[in-house]
Amino acid sequence: MSRPKKFECKTKTFNLVMRERQYEILVKKANRLSDITKRQVSVADIIRLCVDLHMEDTCDEIERRYRAQGY
Repeated sequence: MSRPKKFECKTKTFNLVMRERQYEILVKKANRLSDITKRQVSVADIIRLCVDLHMEDTCDEIERRYRAQGY
């Protein structure tokens, strides 16, 4: 059986290196959310939503720290 299509728009693939502990936490949360929602929730789904919710604040913080160093 093929995977269900999650996007109706163009997508990009990105490889991500993370600590094992981070991944383990995400797997547990994805499994729990799948049980609660009765729908498949993947680690990638969680990461995508985190990016959507926090992208601007994270970029602003990186810029703030960069400027604080006098660059």
